[in-house]
This record gives sequence, structure tokens and C-alpha cells, in this order.
Amino acid sequence: MAAPTDTLNFMTANPSYEVVQLTASDGEIYESKKFNIVRIAIASGNEDNDAHINCTMSGSAVTINYAGMTDEKITLFLCGTT
Repeated sequence: MAAPTDTLNFMTANPSYEVVQLTASDGEIYESKKFNIVRIAIASGNEDNDAHINCTMSGSAVTINYAGMTDEKITLFLCGTT
């Protein structure tokens, strides 16, 4: 599966957080640049549509599930361990 386009990775003072804004499509996988294991992942759509969005995690990989959407802006908030 293709990877989303990493448009902006926010630097946070807290070492347990990673916040990234992406252009992503349904089913794409984001690999955390900060964590070996992602423990919490919250996805938020930044486009004006009614599509359901969520994500699942496996190790450092976060799969974005965005109800058939293509190339939409989203923000991921991740907590994890290195």
C-alpha cells in the first residue's frame, strides 16, 4: 500500500507525542518517524466532508481508514514508545 504524503511534522516539547499533517488516502500507512511502537493514534480529517475516519496501529505503522477518500488532508496525533 502507498504511503501518505508527509506535509508537515510538528515538533513537540513532549517526547511522548508526534503530531503530523498528511495528505492521505483510505488504506494508506504512515510509519512513525519517532516511535518504534505507537500506543495511541487519533486521526482527524481537515477537509469539509462527512467521511468516517479512524486508524489502526501495528508497531510503528498507522493505517489510515478514511471511508473511500483520496488525497485528503488529515492530522495524526500519536503517542508511543521508542
